[in-house]
Amino acid sequence: MKSTVRLLAFAATAAWLALPRAAAACATCYGDPTDPMSKGMNNGILVLLGFVGLMWVGVGRLIWDFRRRSKNLAEKGTVRPRLRLIHGEKR
Repeated sequence: MKSTVRLLAFAATAAWLALPRAAAACATCYGDPTDPMSKGMNNGILVLLGFVGLMWVGVGRLIWDFRRRSKNLAEKGTVRPRLRLIHGEKR
């Protein structure tokens, strides 16, 4: 008897959760491009992509500056090369 009541309660709950009006999605999930929520989400994605691009530009600028500084120091002769090429015959 208790198992029958539990089974009916479970079936009623499952049927109520499966109703279409209870499972309705928002306009963002449906993909309505005119909804303010969709526009805000798209703007958020663009801002995050902008941050990532800014970080890449910063890393590239850092590498460029290191390269330029090392060339300037090498031209002045204040830094000796770390790798020395030995020219000679092979043994």
